[in-house]
Amino acid sequence: MESPRKMTKGNAGNTLRRFMKRKFIIPPDQHIRVRIVSKPLPDGRENMGTEDSPQPADDVNKSEGNRARHGIYVSRRSSGVDFSSVVDSVEEVIDVHLDPLSKESDLFRRLLSEMKEGSQERLPTIQIEASEENAFIGLLEFIHSSIMPSLSYEEIVDLLLASDEFQVLTCASECMYQLLQKSNSELCCFELCEKVHWASVRELLAKKAMDYVTKTNPNRTISPTEKEDRNRMSIESELLRLPFPAIKAVFCMDGLEVESEDVLYDFMLYWAQIHYPKPEDHYAAKELHLECLIRFTYLTHQKLEEALQCDFFYPESVSKAVIEALLFKVGVPYHDGLASSNQFLERHYKRMPVVVTRLRFPELDHCKVYFSLTEDELLHLFHSEGKRRESQDLQFGHQLFRLAVFWDEDGGDTCFGLSITAKAKPLDDVVYATRFLAKREVHGRAEFSEVGGDTLIPSNKSSAGSIDLIPGFWSELLSGSSCYMIRGTLHLCVEIACKR
Repeated sequence: MESPRKMTKGNAGNTLRRFMKRKFIIPPDQHIRVRIVSKPLPDGRENMGTEDSPQPADDVNKSEGNRARHGIYVSRRSSGVDFSSVVDSVEEVIDVHLDPLSKESDLFRRLLSEMKEGSQERLPTIQIEASEENAFIGLLEFIHSSIMPSLSYEEIVDLLLASDEFQVLTCASECMYQLLQKSNSELCCFELCEKVHWASVRELLAKKAMDYVTKTNPNRTISPTEKEDRNRMSIESELLRLPFPAIKAVFCMDGLEVESEDVLYDFMLYWAQIHYPKPEDHYAAKELHLECLIRFTYLTHQKLEEALQCDFFYPESVSKAVIEALLFKVGVPYHDGLASSNQFLERHYKRMPVVVTRLRFPELDHCKVYFSLTEDELLHLFHSEGKRRESQDLQFGHQLFRLAVFWDEDGGDTCFGLSITAKAKPLDDVVYATRFLAKREVHGRAEFSEVGGDTLIPSNKSSAGSIDLIPGFWSELLSGSSCYMIRGTLHLCVEIACKR
């Protein structure tokens, strides 16, 4: 594959013509028209660079500006160029095999499907910029052969961007594998997250780079327990050295596995303090808009209060984020209305996020703790070795609590349990009365009903709970007949009342 950087005026289309002479094992059954245009720079020079113009890093499916109209797809880099008005434009009709093209490329599949549905006799047309020609042909060759030759660093990057443009995940994955064989390439993977547009590629890039960074010695066998601990941000010393583009790529990952959002918040502040230690540097840190990388809706109230006083955030933007987080925690209607925004999507938290509401009376301090588990999370818990999942810590008065759900076996029956643990002994005798509630659907209405209760005196014992909170829950869950599963989610509530 010839490097796009070697492209010169006058040889546009040479790689395309060489591809046309190639003999395929399976005879081609589809014609595609390819247009190559040279996009002039403002000063009149030809644009032969491989850098893409700045674009918002949104999923390509959300932006239809480059989508095909009447069977024509214009690449992002060649957008704004009229093929008929460019002197050095090249147009060729190439033969391709329909099955692998439709199977490997989401974009080609949609383009060819639209042409077929429209019963149009004209050929599907792809317009690319001259600097994209070699990467585009390299992509077609990979689709037809599933083989990638040995490429230079620049050629791999160009081919990866072409895979992103035409939505070929298998080729993008192979490019990432080859990139990670180069020295210091994990940083390049993080930086490329800023340039790709397809969410699938962006997520895969960040994950591959994270996996590479977490292994200080790729040849060393890591035990499952050690690997899990390292994935829980115990690799801070390695991550703290990363530049901001890499940190941004990590924090934008929906599938990032961490203890809780509080852990990410603390890490982000620690990173900012290391890279911007002086007070006069804090303005530069604010310009990064670190608050956009934190999902405030899953921070505890204590962290929300801290965020309002943090000098690394713009007061206006962090105030707005905190208000939205508090509104999100208030009720289901607001929750459902904003669930499509990234700021309201849960990551893969090791500890369950909780929502705490508190009421104070003269002789009684009272709070409610809400949390939920999806069907996938429950099934993972049921089949996991640990058989237990804990919540993030919650503060009630001067005491820290932690909830845990688990499954156990009692006389051959599987039981669904819930416990609450006090993390420290109080200075004086305090009695906590607890009630456990679960939301169930009865006669078309969903409401919380009491399923258990206990008394907790931290000076005598540190935990309370029920070993079989919902009798028969696991068998009903596995059979799909549980009245406690509402739209695929189990909603639980723990009421804690404190009386001295």
